[in-house]
Formats: sequence, structure tokens, C-alpha cells
Amino acid sequence: MVTTIMIIITTMPKSAPTAEPSRISVHPGEARVRVGLVAGAIAPRLIERDATSARVALAAAQMLLLDGDAVRIEIEVGAGCRLEIEDIGGTVAYPGVSSWQVRASIGQGGRLLWRGLPFIVTAGASARRRSEFVLAEGAAVLLRETLVLGRHGEIGGVIDSGVTVVGDGGPILVERLEAAGAFPGPGVLGANRVVDSVIAIGYRPPTVPGDLVLEQPGAVARFLGQQVHSSGLDAKWSPWRTALLSVADSPDPGHLIGTRASRTQRVR
Repeated sequence: MVTTIMIIITTMPKSAPTAEPSRISVHPGEARVRVGLVAGAIAPRLIERDATSARVALAAAQMLLLDGDAVRIEIEVGAGCRLEIEDIGGTVAYPGVSSWQVRASIGQGGRLLWRGLPFIVTAGASARRRSEFVLAEGAAVLLRETLVLGRHGEIGGVIDSGVTVVGDGGPILVERLEAAGAFPGPGVLGANRVVDSVIAIGYRPPTVPGDLVLEQPGAVARFLGQQVHSSGLDAKWSPWRTALLSVADSPDPGHLIGTRASRTQRVR
């Protein structure tokens, strides 16, 4: 099944120039996992690692995002490994055109957890954000993504954001949001300026009414509002993380992504 959520209100911003990517890789080793880190506009730093997992912090290597900046992050998680990513600070897109692109590949039985901090689009900014995740059989990903139109008291700029998750059987989740703070649209964000999401793919986290539960293992919890601190999704992360870490190496097939073909469903 493919869950496609289309939220469109404005035109796409222009592409920013290409930049050298930051890279993070985690692969099986002997006593500890092997970790590869390459700094670009974002500088990854190793916090800790053990036999099967690594924890990496991300910090800006320069002031971001300015007009013309194009941040690229490439992630590779080897079979049976776990990578947890922590943001040191949020990201601010300043006036001008900029882009942020993440591409991640997660090997068989691998785990990627990324608890992102707010991505703020200021007045006069036009930011393009793309996150693409490719999951092998038995792999899983848990993401926190918070998009904010404008700083406090400010009318935000333009955001074109997309999240795509692909498994062995094809696309699992395809989301797209285009919005502009100066042109709030009914049925899109309305008067809201914050879109906060926790996305779990590849396993079944504990859900409550209001969460979007996917046919393939996975779920999306979302908050729309005016202030980041009003979101209740901080409380969602811990149980969803615990559920992911507690999944056994060979669980019931109903709890992990399989290889059956997907159907397409559009949710508007």
C-alpha cells in the first residue's frame, strides 16, 4: 500500500546550487560497528558506538540556510545496524532560495532513528526540503520532523517539503507539502504555522485515535498549530522508540515490512 498525502498551496521554489554532501555510514565491525563521517555544510560527530549501534550528532559547519545554500546529507545503515541521529540545533532558512536534501539507505534489519529539531522558514525565504529513505527487508525508520513558517510574530516564507519512504515492494509513504505563510489556505494549514510529525515505518508502534495507521507496518502522528511548544508529540517519541528497539530480530511478519506488492491509496 502507498499512502500519498498531497497538500498543495503555492508554486515550487527554484533549486539552489549543488553542494558537497555530508555523509554518515554505519556498518558491522568486529568489536564495534564501523562508522564513517564526512563533513559538508553539516558536520556529523560521533557520540558513542557499540557492537551493533552508533549515535551521531549533527551540527552546522557554517551559518545556514542562506540564499543559495544547498545542504545534502547521505546516510547508509548496514545490515543489522542501528543509527541514532541527534540535531544539535534547529535549522533556519533565511531570506532567499535554499534547499535541504536527505537520502538514506537502510540495510536488511537495520534501524534509523532521527529526532529532528525545528526547521524554520523565515519571511522572504523559499526553501525546498526533501527526505528519501530506502528500506531493505526488515529495516525500519523513526523520524521526527517539525516545520515552522516564520519566527515568533513573523509571517513565514515558502516551504516545499517532501518525505518518501520506499521498501522492497515499492513506495510505502509519499508526502508533499507546499505552503506559504503569506497565503494561508483553507484545507491545507489554515491559520496554523507549525506542522509537527513523528513518522514510523517498518514496524507497528503503539497508536491512539487520530494517528494515521498504514496498511504496511507503520504510522504517522501529526500536530498542526501555532506554537511548537503546544505540540504533544514529545510524548509520542519515547514509546515509539521503545517499540522499535524491542522488535526482535525475527519477529512476526505482520510487524515488519514484507515484500508483497503495494497498492496506491490517496489521502487528501
